[in-house]
Amino acid sequence: MRRRNFIRTAGLSALALSRACPARSDQSNKPKRPNILFIMADDHTSQTWGCYGLRLSKHARTKNIDRIAAEGALLKNCFCTNSICVPSRGSILTGQYSHINGVKTLREGLDPKADNVAKQLQIAGYETAVIGKWHLKKQPSGFDYYNVLRGQGSYHNPTMFQTGADWLRGGRKHTGHSTDVITGQALKWLSERKAKNKPFCLMCHFKAVHEPFYSHGRYRKLYANEDLPLPKDLMEPASPKGTVIEGWPLETLKQRYLKNPRRYAPPKLDVSNLDPPAARKATYQKFMKDYLRTVAGIDENIGRLLKHLDKTGQTDNTVVIYTSDQGYFLGEHNLFDKRLMLEESLRMPFVIRYPSEIKGGTVVDDIVLNIDFAELMLDYASADIPSAMQGRSFRANLKGHTPADWRKAMYYHYWSHQKPRPSHYGIRTGRYKLIFYYGLMRDGRKDPKACWEFYDLQKDPDELTNQHANPEYKTVISRLEKQLGDLRNEFKDTANPLRSGGTRSRK
Repeated sequence: MRRRNFIRTAGLSALALSRACPARSDQSNKPKRPNILFIMADDHTSQTWGCYGLRLSKHARTKNIDRIAAEGALLKNCFCTNSICVPSRGSILTGQYSHINGVKTLREGLDPKADNVAKQLQIAGYETAVIGKWHLKKQPSGFDYYNVLRGQGSYHNPTMFQTGADWLRGGRKHTGHSTDVITGQALKWLSERKAKNKPFCLMCHFKAVHEPFYSHGRYRKLYANEDLPLPKDLMEPASPKGTVIEGWPLETLKQRYLKNPRRYAPPKLDVSNLDPPAARKATYQKFMKDYLRTVAGIDENIGRLLKHLDKTGQTDNTVVIYTSDQGYFLGEHNLFDKRLMLEESLRMPFVIRYPSEIKGGTVVDDIVLNIDFAELMLDYASADIPSAMQGRSFRANLKGHTPADWRKAMYYHYWSHQKPRPSHYGIRTGRYKLIFYYGLMRDGRKDPKACWEFYDLQKDPDELTNQHANPEYKTVISRLEKQLGDLRNEFKDTANPLRSGGTRSRK
């Protein structure tokens, strides 16, 4: 795959892209191309993957996820470019930042006319399908078959919308828990697909672990008598120290549990006789047990998919990817949800297996972004890559050959805006992170210096103290500000965000 500059030409139509980078029609001289099974959950953060060895890893039931890592590769520094569900999914499909593909917030949908990785795989001769959570508002395009939840969907007896039916009114209700149902439909397609002479790309997207973290009843006894470990700063009054934003504390989740208990799995949260610190701990314990029980359902169903590949002899020639659309706070900094550029929200867990090429137990430390996923899949498919994609295939990195010019820093931009979670952009390098919460200025904060956070991840990996005002880092921060400006130019995000960005969030 030939090298290309990171700066892409934006705004080209799918037709123009195909003409500019036509897929070669003669497949006879190409090596055998692998199938691609891309599995993605919603909000399944790395703290609850056994293979990551983090705070909750030893409590997580993730043997099948861990199998993928053991037989393939694990990415330690994979990040999203906009930590919220709809935009991250848009970036994964298009290989573009949110301001280029038009999906900046939860409100926008992906234009069916826009180019995406599925369309390019079709051109390259792949049979394509997406099953499960779609979440991009508009009808899927580029897929020979789809069977998806049209919005958030339900955990119980979900209604799914299938190719050939009315996109707005043609849904069909399925019986069972959504994770089981989505896997069942994926296995059905794999068994019955018509173009078995072609390689396939199947995207299997779970609704889980999204709030309300509702597991199947068969997992309800897990962790019943356990006290799960607390984040080190769960009980801090304001965390990180010197932070300029509020975020969503566990007290917000507590109120949701109490206001609408039927929305969440039993048992109900009871804090009636608890003081505030004890109530926070009780909220955390219910949150974590609900969450981990739902994770157990994901892992079991990933096992069903892996078993199918084993039984049908497709394991060696199938790239299997499991990831999440972003990370999630599990009580760190006394927060839940995502959106922010702090590590728990920013990091996307990612494991990949391809026995024909990737050595088992590989660990990749390089910075990889969600805009890179599309180009990796196209690389495996021996397909040409549209010039408008802004990422880069990391196939060589997975084989232990990091290119000399691989990125040393990444750019992030969260566009939605609420006062507790203001719009912001920033840069993360291997050691440092600099974040500018420009949304605070839209809300009346006049001093730009009061809108920044800076962390030395080597000395403070948990981001417990904002060091932006520390004179010791003045030179480092100045250099990062320059790099941040360069990245904004490189990715064509140069408009004044105080005028063009930061749309209000409904959620």
